[in-house]
Amino acid sequence: MSDLVVLHGALGSAHQFEPLRALLPDVRLHILEFHGHGAAAEIDAPWTIDLFADQLQTYLQSIRADLLSDLLPDLLSDLPVLGYSMGGYVALRLAQRDSSISRILTLGSKLDWSPDGAAKEIKMLDADVIEAKVPAFAADLQRRHGADRWRTVLAKTADMMIGLGNDPVLTEGDMAKISIPVRYGLGDRDEMVTLDETARFYRATPGAELVVLPGTRHPIEKVRPHLLVEQIRSFLLT
Repeated sequence: MSDLVVLHGALGSAHQFEPLRALLPDVRLHILEFHGHGAAAEIDAPWTIDLFADQLQTYLQSIRADLLSDLLPDLLSDLPVLGYSMGGYVALRLAQRDSSISRILTLGSKLDWSPDGAAKEIKMLDADVIEAKVPAFAADLQRRHGADRWRTVLAKTADMMIGLGNDPVLTEGDMAKISIPVRYGLGDRDEMVTLDETARFYRATPGAELVVLPGTRHPIEKVRPHLLVEQIRSFLLT
């Protein structure tokens, strides 16, 4: 049985990827929830990409320890990672630093950050506006993170994005440091991430691949499952 680590996006949680279990019965899915998201405990620190990359590194080490065989320790390989949206950015950051990741498939990851870009993103993170104008989304955020902390998730995510806009963690120049296979994925109807930025990072990453999913918007719930499973099997589980 294969193992696959799955990372959610900003404002996301593990339950968004639970449907994958039925579609990948031969795969052990390890779905990490970042600090303060879903059922994961909060941490008394500002949210940053490096904070989540450190968490991912610890998580990978714990999975390897659980899977490690006393008889065949050398046969346990590094682990593949599916990173959706922010999750893909976190995975790339860890791979650029140092990791036990074998390969990365990103999907809808915003890669080009600037002050103007961050300002555009955080306009959509006002809890009062969401509750007033998009009550269904507010209710979903409460289900994901709890009625007592969904507003905190929005506020800390906004602060993290402001920090990214002022000081991007990854640049095209950083991609040369990544030595593992990477496939950049993007929906052709993604409203948040451009093909241009994805293509620029793809070209800057040695040996990387680029795939555009047809008829696909940004929200993970709008991604047709069979398209995602096809990418997982063809790239991450080879």
